[in-house]
Amino acid sequence: MRRPSSIIFVLPVGERGGAESVFFEIVRGLDRARFAPLVVFLRDGPFVREVQDAGIPVHLRPITRLRDPFNYGRAVEALRRVFLRQEARLVISSHGYGHLYGGVAAWLARLPAVWWQHGIASAEHHLDRVAVRIPARGIIVSSFAAAEAHRRVFGASGAPLRVIHPGVDVERFRSPNPERLARIREEWRVDRFRYLVSAIGRLEPGKGYDCFLHAARLLGAEMPDVGFLIVGGEMEGARSGYAASLRGLVAALGLNERVIFAGFRREIPEVLAMSHLLVHAATRPESFGVVLCEAMAAGRPVIATDLGGAREIVVPGETGLLVPPGDPPALAEAMGLLLRDGARRRMMGEAARARVRMRFTARRMVAHFEQFLDELLVKLQGHLA
Repeated sequence: MRRPSSIIFVLPVGERGGAESVFFEIVRGLDRARFAPLVVFLRDGPFVREVQDAGIPVHLRPITRLRDPFNYGRAVEALRRVFLRQEARLVISSHGYGHLYGGVAAWLARLPAVWWQHGIASAEHHLDRVAVRIPARGIIVSSFAAAEAHRRVFGASGAPLRVIHPGVDVERFRSPNPERLARIREEWRVDRFRYLVSAIGRLEPGKGYDCFLHAARLLGAEMPDVGFLIVGGEMEGARSGYAASLRGLVAALGLNERVIFAGFRREIPEVLAMSHLLVHAATRPESFGVVLCEAMAAGRPVIATDLGGAREIVVPGETGLLVPPGDPPALAEAMGLLLRDGARRRMMGEAARARVRMRFTARRMVAHFEQFLDELLVKLQGHLA
């Protein structure tokens, strides 16, 4: 019987975001008869324990600042030894930051590497400009928008591009846990609102939370029975002060009694179950938008900005609405339109769930990823023959 191929995944952060959710579903869903995954984390965090609790092998190799060449070299050498000890067939690194470690360590170990570029390529992303020069057998992107941006910024980088749309576990969002749902409803006192609009994601510039809050003020002037929930926090070690600035903005806009900051939470199915719709107000293009698929899987219509990968997820007028980026009046109008029309909201929610089941399931994503692995490993075996 053939031994499963050892596949190593290098993740630069230990907190769950959209990219980390994608890797979690892939690693959890891989055919263990053919593939033996190991997840290497470059930083500790709650997501490390979540992966371990799912029975997935984990190796934690904390890193320090990238600017320290001595510690960078030590970290890369430690990874090289891990890869060789695991007899890895392939190393797959997340984000440019992860590829700067995983890709270089794989090159030193004379192992093939793949870079999953979860973001949208930009000339301003200096790490990506370095990462694209690291030898790779392939570059995975999460949308056709991301593939187009990569070609526009980097041209023909040498490594072939592969589009694999992320997917979600639909059943997880279809059946929220009643006890957890009751607990967070009471914790956040959401029953004081007739409607609840949620925004989920890391608190960082570019996610458009300031636009969301300005739209909340505009909508609140017409619909005082709407509450707004923000689920997410700053990445560990972030020093931007963005989260504090959002709290200050809430106070300045007079929204202290209307906006709930929930921080990082694992009860996303329950959050979506008590929400009437989800808003993703990104002000810069994103490669995909896993949270949009999660909300749609929960049967909730979504409002997203007309940028990047969101255009490949949302069917305007059918599963949700697309609005111009950085436009609070347009966002407020879209939220009010769906909140005031319950029948349309429910119809969109059902269409959204059906679209996710057809296009963006975890099972479909894993199948496409396994096909990519099979093709690449056969090609590599042919080169060795």
